[in-house]
Amino acid sequence: MSERKHHPRHKGAREKSYGAVIINENRDFLLIRHRYGDHWDFPKGHKENGENDREAALREVYEETGLEVRLIEGFREKSRYSPQPGVEKTVTYYLGFSTGEVRIQPEEILEYAYLPYERALERITFSESREILKEAQGFIETYLQANDD
Repeated sequence: MSERKHHPRHKGAREKSYGAVIINENRDFLLIRHRYGDHWDFPKGHKENGENDREAALREVYEETGLEVRLIEGFREKSRYSPQPGVEKTVTYYLGFSTGEVRIQPEEILEYAYLPYERALERITFSESREILKEAQGFIETYLQANDD
């Protein structure tokens, strides 16, 4: 029986996930509370066959939140952490804009919140994700200034 790559249980295993930091028209950030682990974070998940990184991120966001997202070019950040001993996880995040209505996937998501930057920074559970949020905020401020002609 072959071992599935994205559910590793052996030493030195590597997992990869893809997700997105999402902002709305008020420049609030979308956070979701994951059912497994009861933590606040961004939508993310594993790649399926034939998907590229961006497609995986967009599909995962859609599955977990029901949102269609327009990715903003130029933002791609990685978060690395160990979810359990012997496992190294890398999550690649994109930055996206959405105006849609959130419909959470109840099997995986308990609740969601759109929060202004400072409140999102307080709510987010993991320090690695706080760093991604800081990068996203800096990028958005620079991006908006550059396009404010």
